[in-house]
Amino acid sequence: MADIKQDSPNSPLDAPIPGQSLTAPLGDRPWQKPARYSTPDEALAFYLQRITRPKRATELMDILENGVPVDTLVDILQQGAVMEGVHSLDVGIIIAPALTEVISNMAEAADVEHVKMSKGEDEKKATSAEVIFALKKDEAEDMPKIIEESDVKEESKGLMARRAM
Repeated sequence: MADIKQDSPNSPLDAPIPGQSLTAPLGDRPWQKPARYSTPDEALAFYLQRITRPKRATELMDILENGVPVDTLVDILQQGAVMEGVHSLDVGIIIAPALTEVISNMAEAADVEHVKMSKGEDEKKATSAEVIFALKKDEAEDMPKIIEESDVKEESKGLMARRAM
């Protein structure tokens, strides 16, 4: 076998990760660049400007009327903003309580019944797909029923699978 030198220009340790050529170059994705808003105040102002627009506020109230908890809605809004490079994940975590309060107050002012916090682990939570469905309910009337992964029981297989006795 050939002797591999660490400092040679063709070292296998410097090879690309398998599948890397099928993805975008490093730095091309929004989350790989500095965020547009780096402080919680800037990020909160961004959200307030967007969610208080009449059309967006109506969409948010429709989602809440469909039973999606406010904290789940806030989490999904933040995940999208992080992926778009609007703010970092830690800024999103910092402003989450304020966003939850703002959206809850908007719902109360509009007399919309809403759930502020998600239910316990044993009860069903709204999935991202359900929120997207609620956002696009007019366009998605033919969409099949959404089934959560936890609803589908799959038998464990393999060497380390546990068996019920």
